[in-house]
Amino acid sequence: MAGAAALLFTGGLNWWFLAVFTFCSVTDVLDGYLARKHGICSGRGEVLDSVADFAVVLAMLAVLIPTVPWDPWMIQMIVLIASIRGVSLCIGTLRHGEVALLHTSLNKLAGLLLRLAPYAMLSLDLSVVVAAVCSVSLAGAVEDLAINVRSKSLDRNIRSYLDLRIPNSMKYGSMDERS
Repeated sequence: MAGAAALLFTGGLNWWFLAVFTFCSVTDVLDGYLARKHGICSGRGEVLDSVADFAVVLAMLAVLIPTVPWDPWMIQMIVLIASIRGVSLCIGTLRHGEVALLHTSLNKLAGLLLRLAPYAMLSLDLSVVVAAVCSVSLAGAVEDLAINVRSKSLDRNIRSYLDLRIPNSMKYGSMDERS
């Protein structure tokens, strides 16, 4: 989270921004790896990891939005994704009584693309980078919302919506349907 704060003082997409952003990305990967390796994973750690990721993304956007030539659709997509994630978080937290930030496969892929985006922005068309990141992020946000609406209990490490238990009558069909 200190890295997220440091990002705010980098001034735009420059070598200093990339250095701090790389530090944030590497420490994000290392903290989870080390926690799993040493058997010190916890619900609190999962939440802190998600909060730190959120802080880095907010800081990244706070620095890049004023300094990069965004098209209006790009900002609209970012706002849409943030809105869906906010609604999902509220619904999940109200339903389960705990912070409902999920580590689905789509969210992990979106996180990876977000981590690669500043580097890609240096050599690729901005609209291509934003379209790729936003497409996966939007799918992840919608999946989060669906999981938080439908799940009976909170599993922050659920891989996807498909991992929710489907009742046998729906999964295999009724006797009449199988005949």
